[in-house]
Amino acid sequence: MRRAFQRRIRLGGRLRARVLAVSGGMVALALVASGCAAAGAGASGQTPVSGGLVTWALPANVVPTYIFPFTPGQYFSQVNTANLQYLLYRPLYLYGSRGLPYLNESLSLAYPPVYHGQVVTIKLKPYQWSDGEQVNAGDVLFWMHMMQADAATEWGGYVAGGIPDNVASVREISRTEVQMVIKGPYSQTWFTENELSQITPMPTLAWDRTAAGASNCTGDVTDCTAVFNYLDSQSRDKATWVGSRFWRVVDGPWRLTSRTAQGVLTFRINSHYSGPLPAHHIGEFQEVPFTSEEAEYNVLQAGGSQGLDVGYLPTVDAPVPPPGAAVGQNPVTGYQLQALYEWGLNYMPYNFAPQDTQQAVFHQLYFRQALQLLMNQAAIVEGPLHGYGKISVGPVGDFPVTSYLSPKGQQGDPFPYNPIEARSLLTEHGWRVNSGGTSSCVEPGAGPSQCGKGVHANTQLTINVLYATGNAWVQSSLLELKSNAAQVGINITLTTATFDGVLGEVFGGCGGSAAFKSCPWQIADWGEGWSYVPDYLPTGDELFGSKSVSNIGRYHDRTNDVLIARTLSTSNLKAFLKAMWAWQNYLAQQLPVVMQPLAPAALVESKGDLRIGTLSPTLTITPEDWYYVR
Repeated sequence: MRRAFQRRIRLGGRLRARVLAVSGGMVALALVASGCAAAGAGASGQTPVSGGLVTWALPANVVPTYIFPFTPGQYFSQVNTANLQYLLYRPLYLYGSRGLPYLNESLSLAYPPVYHGQVVTIKLKPYQWSDGEQVNAGDVLFWMHMMQADAATEWGGYVAGGIPDNVASVREISRTEVQMVIKGPYSQTWFTENELSQITPMPTLAWDRTAAGASNCTGDVTDCTAVFNYLDSQSRDKATWVGSRFWRVVDGPWRLTSRTAQGVLTFRINSHYSGPLPAHHIGEFQEVPFTSEEAEYNVLQAGGSQGLDVGYLPTVDAPVPPPGAAVGQNPVTGYQLQALYEWGLNYMPYNFAPQDTQQAVFHQLYFRQALQLLMNQAAIVEGPLHGYGKISVGPVGDFPVTSYLSPKGQQGDPFPYNPIEARSLLTEHGWRVNSGGTSSCVEPGAGPSQCGKGVHANTQLTINVLYATGNAWVQSSLLELKSNAAQVGINITLTTATFDGVLGEVFGGCGGSAAFKSCPWQIADWGEGWSYVPDYLPTGDELFGSKSVSNIGRYHDRTNDVLIARTLSTSNLKAFLKAMWAWQNYLAQQLPVVMQPLAPAALVESKGDLRIGTLSPTLTITPEDWYYVR
């Protein structure tokens, strides 16, 4: 959730739904070429041509809602990051290369950072803003000063102790160089991939202002809150995005030229873009929203001028892939089918905040294990997901496989479907199991054979799951979980909302202060839990750290925090991986969330004469690399 929030939220690393990841099951249809598309003849010998319009389907029931890249938690979603902000405003370091979630040096605004002990030096490449100003060190300071002033309250990816808290000082040493002094002996890999990756230079002349006129956040941190408040208000007013004196100043390859009341966004190539462009590329593309997967599929099948150039195949219509194949036979004539999986983690968070006795139940490890044993991930992959999907095994993403995944994590699901074991866990801990009804606590107390601390006598196992509409596989999987849980007397009620409605309930309206204590949700599912964007190293500090803003369920475990801290401070690669594996092996058994299968981010359908390049698990969109052939 990227940093949902797809991320994350950052649902995206963020609640970018990442909060956390992206936005729902077939959620972010994010297509990326890892570098520039070939300028020569296409794979079939056809000739590339320049120009043309691509119409491209947004995920069901999701539209970009926030354009300012310094994004508060309730807007910190993959669709806002990858489908809008990164097109216009490139981050300091862009990730996604050759199908893996690694640094893409050619598309980053800066050269790889240089470390000398605690001193980090960042040298910018010769990029320009569309108003002719150079992307310079001051633009990086603008972002960093705003983080120092407002990250703890307004930045969706903020983690206490992380950036900017772990930066002792930051200064401009030349027009193109920034120097930071960091506070701890951090892993260089971690600091680059999870800290510097979050920086997006902002145009000082165009954005460093308030309603009263020019300000000086770039030079004076005390000016930054007023600047943020002003830019935040401008970003929330979607009707003014096009033509705004703020958002029209871009350093990315695209500029926004139109937005309809229905949320259709039209982009054109930024003629002042300083980065690499292939010799042949499209000139314009549109992001088209849909209320459901079925509605999108109907338009996709229409073909011709009434159809879509790039769309997605709903899982309910997906052809089952034969053994060893990535996809099945394509049901859409004239299109190419590809399966895209996101670098992220799919899950449903518990609400551990102190509200009522149900939260006391969530605090019991045996209960979380029992519920996980009822989440039949293998059946969901084979059933609602039609053979597409990856079983989630713990707090580190297991697809694509990276060196960060422990050998134990590579062994598969640690909690495969087992309703008999789930029943035993409940009965062994003081519950009278009522199959088909509702189980109740008959042995209250904190002893090893009792219900657990805070769980009162006669507490009922009744749970409400709030989930986002628009993705059929999500609904099917939750109906299956409800049926499985009923076997052991766990009574699940399913409540629906839009994707934004779910995020607003669990994050925007309830996060942070004491108000969180009265937030009524219990378990939430927006369809795609977490995207490791824009912090790409899956160390867990943003998602599972006790003080993380994106830890929306307020999970707290001291051992977990200690193990996470070790992953951040280990510089030697071998020791770093050992620390990563120790942490994830521990937390995989603690189950701070309900693990769900990682669904494809999209089953991508692209027209046969359109070349979209390599798909990236970071879901970063680079349509400037796409081209038609004739």
